[in-house]
Amino acid sequence: MKIQFFLVIIATTLAFAQKDENISASPAQSETNRHRATADAVCGEAYTQMEINQCLAAAYQRADKGLNELYSNMMSKQDPADRDYLQAAQRAWIKYRDANCEAAAALYQGGSIQPSVRSECLRRNTRARVEELNQIYDTATR
Repeated sequence: MKIQFFLVIIATTLAFAQKDENISASPAQSETNRHRATADAVCGEAYTQMEINQCLAAAYQRADKGLNELYSNMMSKQDPADRDYLQAAQRAWIKYRDANCEAAAALYQGGSIQPSVRSECLRRNTRARVEELNQIYDTATR
């Protein structure tokens, strides 16, 4: 009976210790773990940090190319007054995206992961912008 009680106490202590370990992860650790998961999903064949950096930079370039194609197509279909609004919004969004991703990358200043943090932030924000523009302008029906 004493042994069973002792085993229950040890199991409970270990369970709480593991739970506390997950809770106490710093924001930087959480961001690093999220970054690794994204890198694995986007760049499954990249193993070194340099390969991951190159892969995520290429993924951002593809997303940016898609955004530019969508934007050009949308601009050609807008009335002149609407084009001005879209152009102003896009310019402001680019400034925000770039500043936001530089701030995220600055957290890893000097680290080998910094370029991939920047590229992944740019990729993620660019893809979100494509979705947003498609939703706003309902490109499927135009």
